Amino acid sequence: MSSRFGWFRWRPSTATLIGGAVVILGFALAQWYRWGFLALVGVGAFGPGILREMGWLNDQDEFQRRAAHRAGYHAFIVTGLVAFLIYAYMRAGGTLKQAEELSMVYLALLWFTWMFSSLFTYWGPHKTAFRILIGFGCVWGVFNILGNLKDPVGMLMQLLVTTAPFFVLAYVSRRWPRVVGAFLVALSLFFLGYYFYPGHFGNLLLLVKLGVSVLFIGPLLASGVALLGGQEERRAGEPDGVSGEAEPQVLAGVD
Repeated sequence: MSSRFGWFRWRPSTATLIGGAVVILGFALAQWYRWGFLALVGVGAFGPGILREMGWLNDQDEFQRRAAHRAGYHAFIVTGLVAFLIYAYMRAGGTLKQAEELSMVYLALLWFTWMFSSLFTYWGPHKTAFRILIGFGCVWGVFNILGNLKDPVGMLMQLLVTTAPFFVLAYVSRRWPRVVGAFLVALSLFFLGYYFYPGHFGNLLLLVKLGVSVLFIGPLLASGVALLGGQEERRAGEPDGVSGEAEPQVLAGVD
């Protein structure tokens, strides 16, 4: 099987499936009964990893362990940096409204950083960035179509200005990945600077801004960094890994 399908032939372990079920159960019980059931989400999300680190659960091969450790380290770096920036902001006299929601920002950073790092590991930087850009283009396209059903001209303009560029960047990223990577990093930094500049979007809470940044700007920034730093993947026709194991060309794109 071609290495391009490596991610799709991945099958979650029993512990991962159980953990996912506990996460869903925790969210459901929190919505229906009490928010204290959110603790189950933490148990489901982090429980399997804790058992693996304690040596009580051995359901991952060497590649999966390496990928998990790398993704966890990336999550530690990103979340730690943001935590120090927020702490410095508050020590300098800044205030946060609804500060009790700050933990959700950290959880979102942890989860999204881990998720994207895992995707970059399994798919490689080029394929992951390509698929993220295509995904963004599709999502923006759906929003633009639904929001302009009564204005075909406006819909066309929105699709050309805010949707088509994602597909163009996705196509160009396959040929000039570092050029697109630099552009995505510069564009993300521009959006962040404009979004958080004093006086801009002053009606939004800082924590809301942080959450929006994680959801919408974070993937673009992560894709840009990956395209700048990721090595080129193996060409088609080169041998894959042993059946059932992760492909070696993905590892070559990690380090």
